[in-house]
Amino acid sequence: MNDQNPRRRKRRTCYDRARKRWLDARRAPTSNPAASAAVQLLGIFGFLVGRMPIAAPMPAPQSYVAPPMSPRYARRIEAARRLGVPARYLDIVIAKGKVPYALLSEHIRLGGATRRDALDELRTRIPAEALDWFNDTAKRGLWSELSLCFRQDDNEEDTNVRFLQATLSWAKRQRKPGDTPTGPAEADRNLTPDTTREIEDSDDDPLKPKP
Repeated sequence: MNDQNPRRRKRRTCYDRARKRWLDARRAPTSNPAASAAVQLLGIFGFLVGRMPIAAPMPAPQSYVAPPMSPRYARRIEAARRLGVPARYLDIVIAKGKVPYALLSEHIRLGGATRRDALDELRTRIPAEALDWFNDTAKRGLWSELSLCFRQDDNEEDTNVRFLQATLSWAKRQRKPGDTPTGPAEADRNLTPDTTREIEDSDDDPLKPKP
């Protein structure tokens, strides 16, 4: 038997629809929070990387190329080569004929390339007998010993005499006890006759008058 007074169907309101959506959201499977955070961090990292400027590639290392030599400096070097002097002394040699010993002594004290040029010039100026002493002194860097040969008020001859005196002292230090004298002074001493030695008479002397 049919119901004479059926229950009237209740009309749904906005509240009912909102409550239904809330219930549906609760029933839906929830997402993994860790995965969601990872996705967000990945997005932030990608954004930051995109904002970073792209570094320019490093240029390949190139060997040093000296600038071209000026024609004037090239002519100066050529003139110094023909005269056999370092380029820094070209003007002095042209004006005075030679580099003063005082200037060479000052340049030796400065060191570096200036000392090297001064030694090259001094090697061509000192007496030939003093070359062995000079080369040994320059090789060992005994600049104080070399400077003792220079005087501000001395002429070139006095300086050359000091070079020879230093050479004799060096030769004596180099000679070991018992060695045969090989220096110039020792050689001259061996060649000089001994005046204190008595000359013995010989009966075989043809110039001696016979009785």
